[in-house]
Amino acid sequence: MKKKVSLVAALALFAVLLVGCAGKFDMDKSIEKLKDKGLTEGVCYITEEECEHATSLANSEIKFMGGEFTVEIVKSYALIENGDYSKSCTFITFATEEQATNFAELNIKYFAEGENSNNWRIARDNCVVVMTNLDVALDVINLEFK
Repeated sequence: MKKKVSLVAALALFAVLLVGCAGKFDMDKSIEKLKDKGLTEGVCYITEEECEHATSLANSEIKFMGGEFTVEIVKSYALIENGDYSKSCTFITFATEEQATNFAELNIKYFAEGENSNNWRIARDNCVVVMTNLDVALDVINLEFK
């Protein structure tokens, strides 16, 4: 009897571990999968100087949308479809999860209340916000988009 209970418990634990791993978001893997689907690199901010510029742009955008907070961008990586910058998927890594949450929520609210002619969708995982208007990105990226 103890062996059966131990076996069932071990199988249950193994199943939980498999489910937990299957749903993990991995930005680098998502980027590679999107590149495999034909997307190419767009505007990327990776160096410290570039990220300072991206931070300035994001904080101006936040102020324009009526936000009352600031952010610090650690990295921003955009992929585009067919050389068209209006069709993109951008991964933005913020300094803190709170900044990412505030940024995502502000953009979701902004697009819900105003014009969203490019059909932008937004998702967040920890410090990363993903903004896209590409169906292929919605299919590839393992996050819930709003």
